[in-house]
Amino acid sequence: MIALARYGAAAACVVTVFLLAAAMGALLRHEDGAAAFLATALLTVFGAGAVYLGLRNVKAQLGRLSSFALLLVLWLGIPAIAAFPIYATTPFTFAQSWFEAILTFTTTGGGAIHDVDALPRATLGWLLTLQWTGGLLTLVGFVAVLGPAGVGGLPDHAERSHLLRRSGATSLSDALRQVLPFYFGATVVCTVMLYAVGLRVFDALGLAGAALSTGSVLPDADGMAAYGHFAVKLVMMLFMLVGGTSILWHRMLLTRRFRLALGQQENLGVVLASLVIGILAAAGWYATPIGHQSLPLALEDGLFTGIALVTTTAIEPHAGAFAVLPLVLVLVVVFVGGASFSSAGGIKMYRAAAMAVQSSLELERLVHPNAVHPRRLGQQSITMQMMKAIWLCFGVACCVVVMLTAAIAPAMPSFESALVAIVAAISNAGPIYSAGWTEGVVWPDWIALPTYAQLILAIAMILGRLEILVVVGLAHFAFWRR
Repeated sequence: MIALARYGAAAACVVTVFLLAAAMGALLRHEDGAAAFLATALLTVFGAGAVYLGLRNVKAQLGRLSSFALLLVLWLGIPAIAAFPIYATTPFTFAQSWFEAILTFTTTGGGAIHDVDALPRATLGWLLTLQWTGGLLTLVGFVAVLGPAGVGGLPDHAERSHLLRRSGATSLSDALRQVLPFYFGATVVCTVMLYAVGLRVFDALGLAGAALSTGSVLPDADGMAAYGHFAVKLVMMLFMLVGGTSILWHRMLLTRRFRLALGQQENLGVVLASLVIGILAAAGWYATPIGHQSLPLALEDGLFTGIALVTTTAIEPHAGAFAVLPLVLVLVVVFVGGASFSSAGGIKMYRAAAMAVQSSLELERLVHPNAVHPRRLGQQSITMQMMKAIWLCFGVACCVVVMLTAAIAPAMPSFESALVAIVAAISNAGPIYSAGWTEGVVWPDWIALPTYAQLILAIAMILGRLEILVVVGLAHFAFWRR
């Protein structure tokens, strides 16, 4: 508990730096929210500093259990801090502000703030920063905690360590040193490229943060339609793929270990799935009664749609882009999500591919009962223990979707809207809920739902980011006694 408190206090101090930056921006622009940001920063740093200084000389290390608990505390605690300046600078109640902070921090999007142009610039910047920070926490959590523990059958840590030529032990600070330079550097590169194609610095930063964190909060109320030319979409497509593929794969590419990188079939699967879904979407928009688009424009919007769905960024190139695809296909795509060790949501492509490999082997065993086939996904071997964990994770995820759908159904106009809302929340792809699936029927905004329904959605969003099995384990008393 001491290590948990120390790391939690350190994370709160980092949040304070972002709050002070927002306060400085509000002061320079003479906006009313400066006092709220400054007061929140001072209260946060006072409480966190007192905890950190009080424990700085006490020796304690994060164990596996306390690491899981730390992730849960961060996913719950940071939105609680972030809600105060949102509450002070918007007409929302505190509960609604907290819900908006959860939507943004988990990179789910699809929140209540549709008219971002009416927001104080400091508040919009705060939301964009919160989204970027959520993507960073997702990556650090996978590299430092969830990956080494092999939660839900994630790729074996020892094998990944061998591929990366480093030790198998990864502390939280080590993971941050591995993740932050690349994540920050990729954000800077994306920002520079967007600025080079004509965007303002603020808009370029916001779009870059959304792409790398696979979030959907954008600096303009009109979304991507406000930055419609092809160069902007091309840069966004490239960096959405970066956000939706494994950061370990990126390290292999940057260190020119291309042979190893080509063996990581999960990431190649993300790219291939994006192309397939993109071509299907383009076919729906090209010279059809719905689209009437030319072939180049249909391909442009279709590929953007495919990448946005597979990486769970869920940014539409224009209004109604997702609705050209069957709803069942969209739900399956976002439920599977992007690659493991990425900021994408979903159960991850690795698990889906491993289940497909196992199913194929079982079918082949019906023909050749005595044949022995190794379970491999590219260069990664899949043990029976990992396979059991993967099927368990899939089963638990499906059960959670069913239970939460049943729980939220009384607050929704139909079962279909309840199912879409839960899958969108647990996959951290909020905008698919409001994509207009039923013609002539508008589903209610999440912010207009009863408080208990918002709480269910918030639980689903955090479960999606934290891995469901971790929360189940933390809630299991026998797990704590070990």
